[in-house]
Amino acid sequence: MKIEWLEAFQITAETKSLTKSSELLHMSQPALSKQIRNLEIDLGASLFIRSSTGVRLTQAGEILLKSSKNILKEVNSVRKEINLSQGIGDITIGSWPSIATSYLPYKFAKHKFNDQFRVKISHSFLELLSGLEKGLIDVALFDDREIKHSYYSKFLFSERFFLFINANHPIYANQTSISFHEIKDESFVVLPSTCDARMLVDKEFASKGSTLKVASEIEFGQSILGFVEANLGMSILPEIFIQNSSENVKAIEIQDFNISRHVSLIANDEAIGNKLVSMLR
Repeated sequence: MKIEWLEAFQITAETKSLTKSSELLHMSQPALSKQIRNLEIDLGASLFIRSSTGVRLTQAGEILLKSSKNILKEVNSVRKEINLSQGIGDITIGSWPSIATSYLPYKFAKHKFNDQFRVKISHSFLELLSGLEKGLIDVALFDDREIKHSYYSKFLFSERFFLFINANHPIYANQTSISFHEIKDESFVVLPSTCDARMLVDKEFASKGSTLKVASEIEFGQSILGFVEANLGMSILPEIFIQNSSENVKAIEIQDFNISRHVSLIANDEAIGNKLVSMLR
């Protein structure tokens, strides 16, 4: 049994289509069919029932699919561990846009990352966890304190939240700090509800007997800063956004707003996680 046969089988089982699978694997459909046929010969059983609408698993295929995920995960883990012994290797990092913009590049430059790596941007911790589960990413960076999962997790850094306003805001522009009571009834331009930062803000409002009023919900933090700069709203965002805000945007400390985002590195493999944590702290 060859690993590429098993990978071809798993993707075909998930897509239920030889055409889609061949596109994802960047190979011709006859080549894909040959790999699956080789696997069927090796196992002595048919794995798919083929029809004009696609393919579906046989009983033998169902049995193999349950095990193939663990087999491929273990193989990938061994590959990563060998790569780690030679350096960082081929690593894919899942991250919020703000961390990918204002944190990762400086850490990579500081430690002279010359190894191959990829960064996949996400706007949802659900998407990041799904990426880990499917092996699409090796590590993810987000605040996982309120999220149940079984992956390796290690704290990286924490940051406070600030009120972001237009520098010429008619009420708050001249203030260096502001109380929560003053802004609790304002409406805000916010990140999506599946973003860790948004979840923390919602929770803090609720703990104070208030509800976060949403004027607009935008996926990109940089776009939110654009709205603030154009004087089209205000926002409560983590400290990391200060680095990317213009002179027309002012960040003000919020008194009695006792939350902070604790960004952790979440990894499929502990060895990879430990190696990256030592470089990203």
